[in-house]
Amino acid sequence: MKELVMIDGNSLLYRAYYATAAMGNMMVNKDGIPTNAVYGFANMLENILKGNPEYLMVAFDYGKKTFRNDLFEVYKGTRSATPDELVCQFSMIREYLTAHGIKYQEIEGYEGDDIIGTVSTLASKNRFKVSIVTSDKDMLQLVDDNISVYLTKKGVAELEKITPEKFKEIYGLIPDQMRDLKGLMGDKADNIPGIPGVGEKTALKLLKQYHTVENLSEHLDELKGKMGEKIRDNIDQGILSKRIATIIKDVPIEVDLEEYRYQGHDYNELADFYRRYSMNSLLKRMSLKNEDIKPQKEIDIKIVESLPIIKRDSSLVVGVYDTNYHRSLIIGFAIYNDSEAYYISLENAMNCNNFKSFIENETIEKYGYDIKKCINSSKWYGLKIKNYVFDLQLASYILNPSLKDEIRSVCEYYEYYDVLYDEEVYGKGAKKKIPEIDVIANHLVKQAKAIYVLKDKAIDRLQHENQFELYKDVEMPVAKILAEMEYQGAKIDKEVLKQLENQFGQEISILEKDIHQLAHKEFNIASPKQLGEVLFEDLKLPFAKKTKTGYSTSVDILNKLQDIHPIINKVLKYRMLSKLYSTYIIGLQEQVFVDGKIHTIYNQALTQTGRLSSTDPNLQNIPVKTPEGKLIRKAFIPEYDYLVSFDYSQIELRVLAHLAKVKSLIKAFNEDKDIHRHTASEIFGVSEEQVDSTMRRNAKAVNFGIIYGMSDFGLAEQVGVSVAEAREFIRSYFENYPEIKDYMDNNIEFCKKNGYVTTMLNRKRFIREINEKNYMRQEFGKRLAMNSPIQGSAADIIKVAMIKVDELLKKRGLKSKMILQVHDELIFDVYKEELGEVMEIVAKGMTTAVKMDVELKSEGSYAVNWYELK
Repeated sequence: MKELVMIDGNSLLYRAYYATAAMGNMMVNKDGIPTNAVYGFANMLENILKGNPEYLMVAFDYGKKTFRNDLFEVYKGTRSATPDELVCQFSMIREYLTAHGIKYQEIEGYEGDDIIGTVSTLASKNRFKVSIVTSDKDMLQLVDDNISVYLTKKGVAELEKITPEKFKEIYGLIPDQMRDLKGLMGDKADNIPGIPGVGEKTALKLLKQYHTVENLSEHLDELKGKMGEKIRDNIDQGILSKRIATIIKDVPIEVDLEEYRYQGHDYNELADFYRRYSMNSLLKRMSLKNEDIKPQKEIDIKIVESLPIIKRDSSLVVGVYDTNYHRSLIIGFAIYNDSEAYYISLENAMNCNNFKSFIENETIEKYGYDIKKCINSSKWYGLKIKNYVFDLQLASYILNPSLKDEIRSVCEYYEYYDVLYDEEVYGKGAKKKIPEIDVIANHLVKQAKAIYVLKDKAIDRLQHENQFELYKDVEMPVAKILAEMEYQGAKIDKEVLKQLENQFGQEISILEKDIHQLAHKEFNIASPKQLGEVLFEDLKLPFAKKTKTGYSTSVDILNKLQDIHPIINKVLKYRMLSKLYSTYIIGLQEQVFVDGKIHTIYNQALTQTGRLSSTDPNLQNIPVKTPEGKLIRKAFIPEYDYLVSFDYSQIELRVLAHLAKVKSLIKAFNEDKDIHRHTASEIFGVSEEQVDSTMRRNAKAVNFGIIYGMSDFGLAEQVGVSVAEAREFIRSYFENYPEIKDYMDNNIEFCKKNGYVTTMLNRKRFIREINEKNYMRQEFGKRLAMNSPIQGSAADIIKVAMIKVDELLKKRGLKSKMILQVHDELIFDVYKEELGEVMEIVAKGMTTAVKMDVELKSEGSYAVNWYELK
């Protein structure tokens, strides 16, 4: 017997959303788009697919209004509004099903239940075995000898099978009587009224005697007492409720059951969906069981103690065991070319002259994956790899910034599967361990082979997309500069951190006592639950907002209470100091190496805009906005004599003026005017001398708000004006700078047509959201289309500046070093005798990085620690 599985799409999607949202597990992808409902739905579907259903279909409600609203206007009227975080996933789930090759249906004026009722009845008549998966008990009316309903019990993972026998066991009725049961007792969730006062127990008793609501209406005079009176007064409502609860079995659709035959998914299309929405666990799970993988020819791997002389260009993989490659053990090295495949352990490599000659030979090209990691991990062991000319990770990142950074995931992008995940080889968590040498050798050499095989394919794609120059002239040189910066490190004065540890520790202790005194009790201030109870139960403060785990003590709530009770400011300061204390003062001390420096890791292939990020530790996030936070920068000192900092001045606004060809802004920038004062004079219609501080502040907010696609509501919130006033600011802004409005509109139209936007150097950001039907996601896509070219171009410019400055420093043979990049700022460790020359070189390199209609401006200073840099 053929089997058709039918899924109640809305029911399962809602259940998946609330099952995770209730626990605070609001998953989002890299762009901040909620994905928890789709993720939960996908996990449920994967479990269903384990049963290998031959036919599969998902049914959705088309909209809020159906024929049932014509019968009863307030049908489902008591339901609260669907959260925006779920609404934006409606289109995403359809995108997922399309990628999965699964048919879904929706019809205006009907619910998904009616589609399932129609199709399942037809399938049953055609002797299909039908399984309906839902959380809606209304569906039980469809159960018959060929139709079973699987009700979700726990989240979406556990299902209870309901057959005619099981239904009778539970209710003592036949399945079709579920309509009568709902007619009598109603359904609060759907706002079906039923008969007042009739609950499930009474309804079951009546139906066992009278079988249907209609038959009951013929015997009303037999009913006794107050209950009989209620039923007589409301029997018409009971009959109407039954009609509302009845699933339609003849929806006007043409049904071809063969259309629901499930023939499997297109691997690459579904993998692209998972990557786009950061569902990496589902991507990994799918790839591990991919049956379409073509077996690769086995490699003749030689595990050697001494490497023979290698003269050919080869791929070189460094087997780094842990994520922090500055501290990690290297397991071994793999070398591959089209005639040689070798594995050598770290110990043997360090004692092998041929290996050292190979990696240091500047005429032999090496191809790698994350070459910065390979260069630096090896350097900590005294091994210097030279002439890495290709990086598969960087090439692939430029082609598709959504790719996860593990080599297996990147290889799949090229439909190459003969590489394992590290997790498959080493295990993970407490079970992670180094396997036998033949397993390691096979794993690493296969990675090396993949790099060698895919190099030309990646380069061809880059050239086809006109992105090869971005890869070759920007990302590759930056990778080598970052490797040098990471290895050089930033010098730390641990005594300063120790002093701050004592100072902040004492302040936290005093605050703790003050807070306990104001609360009239001791409690754990760091516990939101205990703090909430103190504020809203003991002290009875207003604005209490109850959550699943207790009262909310978010910053927004606490800010509202600042002027109401003195405990609030002390709690806010306690939180701020505790965060600084644990994350930075203690955290940074733990990150100092034996050389007295911190060696961060720059993530070059992570962000969608091309900006660098920093981890272990994050040196781009050292606090600067609060006086207490800024004190931490005192601990960053030069190894030589001075720290030098150069920062781009208003780089993103300059980029916007250039890209949009805004003549008045270009002129103002090139005349070195105060750009916010200039903008204020334009939008408020006064001379620059008449611009006051409030006007300038508002103009500054509009300038930066435009870059980030800020709405009138967002601007109103930021500058403290009404939405109408903010709307007028924006209208006046675009009236004075029509080129910006045209540029933004053109970006949106280009993105709608092509699915991406580009930076000045042709870095692409793919934005599928812009063509979504869902308003929230479409607006998000528009904001990305407007600001990504600006932010991405600024990121590209600072990278080009790094390359120019590095070239100039080396050309002049200077010993001073570039040590940090903090978004638009470059920081150097400089010898006293080289100070003037370095200041000149950096200023020149940054201001001439790229040629624009707007002059680039950088501002520099020097000091004996980071705190004193201006």
